[in-house]
Amino acid sequence: MFNPMKATRQALFASAVLLTCFGTAWAESTLKIVPSADLQVLDPMGSTADIVKMHGFMIYDTLYALDEHFKPQPEMVQDMQLSADKTTYRFTLRDGLKWHDGQPVKAEDCVASLKRWQARDAAGQLMARELKEMRVIDDKTFELEFKEPYGIVLESLSKVASNVPFMMPKRIAETDPYKEITDYTGSGPYKFAKDKWIPGSKVVYEKFANYIPRKEPASGLAGGKVAQFDAVEWDIIKDQQTALSALMSGEIDFWQNPSLDLLPVIESAGNLQTKVINQTGTQGTLFFNHTQPPFDNPKARQAMFYLTNQQAYLQAVNGNPDYFKTCASFFICGSPMETEAGLDALKAPDPVKAKALFQEAGWDFSRPIVILDPTDESIVHPETVVTVQAMRDIGLTVDVQAMDWATVLKRRNSKEPAGKGGWNLLHSYVGGQVVANPVWSITFSAACEKGIFGWPCDKTLEDLRLKWALADGLDAQKAVAAEYSKRAFETGHHIPLGQWNTFVAFSNKLSGVLTTQDVPVFWNIKKSD
Repeated sequence: MFNPMKATRQALFASAVLLTCFGTAWAESTLKIVPSADLQVLDPMGSTADIVKMHGFMIYDTLYALDEHFKPQPEMVQDMQLSADKTTYRFTLRDGLKWHDGQPVKAEDCVASLKRWQARDAAGQLMARELKEMRVIDDKTFELEFKEPYGIVLESLSKVASNVPFMMPKRIAETDPYKEITDYTGSGPYKFAKDKWIPGSKVVYEKFANYIPRKEPASGLAGGKVAQFDAVEWDIIKDQQTALSALMSGEIDFWQNPSLDLLPVIESAGNLQTKVINQTGTQGTLFFNHTQPPFDNPKARQAMFYLTNQQAYLQAVNGNPDYFKTCASFFICGSPMETEAGLDALKAPDPVKAKALFQEAGWDFSRPIVILDPTDESIVHPETVVTVQAMRDIGLTVDVQAMDWATVLKRRNSKEPAGKGGWNLLHSYVGGQVVANPVWSITFSAACEKGIFGWPCDKTLEDLRLKWALADGLDAQKAVAAEYSKRAFETGHHIPLGQWNTFVAFSNKLSGVLTTQDVPVFWNIKKSD
């Protein structure tokens, strides 16, 4: 339940605190942002976290992009021609594209970038299975030739689910896909100011003067990307009250992730506005480490489905039933692929059944199960609290390891045993558009060591993902989505925890904040005096 009086008192108290972290005055040409998390991973292929994707959209460009109606639109591409047999796509880049170091963007850069993306991304891996050849024609033209018609090429190139196919210079894109890049040269509207980056405190992006926006109006992540500020600065403020005070006082301009219980305070402030920029919503997720006991056993993973009470998670994360709903579907509810196939356990939680399945898996209840708990993350931390209590209620021993979100994002890539720096369970969340079908998101990957953290490994699921990509028509896709859903429960792939809407808050002086249906972007925003 909301407690506006309590929230107001907290906000007023916080406003009285001296905000020493803001230091010197800022230039008027700087847009000040408080993002949802700290940025520590700079390679957009190195993490599926939203904060890394936001960083990617700041400095890189894409061949295609989704508009606000989820339709792929050309971005770096000027012209596309499809062969009569629908197997070969020829792309011609638009004039004037340059990298941040001043060099022209070439077709060979794009081919190298796509190869790196295909090695890491779930949708890219599926595309690679059907790709016959990728070839450079000249400096501005390249082709993708498929073994048979592959109808989701443009959708794949414009996907917003991590990992996004961002374009990089060839010399950088040829870096081993499983090693971090160290050169962050892109071709987007802003440049990453590495010399001004202070991990845990500040990230700075500077306007790229040679960027040429498309002439079309901005729509979602597509259209003209106009850098209206000389710089965009992300200030890492983990405390909600401090961030609220900074926004109310004008010290910052935009706050990505306010807690919902602060909504009444923000709406009554008089100098602020709010917006739901992702109208498809957000889905909570629980991930298993499939390589470590007890969750190397599918019965233990299935047990957690029976232990999942979505209402409890949603109440903890969101607290306002007007903004959340239960959803017994791997694919976001309200999307065409929504299906409850195989997910009766999510509709009727049964702790007794959950305990029995752990026993059938042969698990010793005295052994600790390691759960990573990012105490600074306003969504993942309450999700973790709910899971821990449910597990302890049936007698499981849980080792809750507190850390910040940035550390979780690094540690979740560890394949060490849970007791030696690894993990058993962790939570996250994804944008609804990202999990609208089995292909776009690496969330649904079952590609073993080449897939998502936790490394689920199931050839049947991977084949079903490709089957969906090749399905002819909506009804055929829905049938495959149902097959995927049943198999994903059988294997205990991951658990959807329900869905909700979030909002961003920003100064009344700002205009042009885009409805992206995903993460916020900071081009085209203007600020009045």
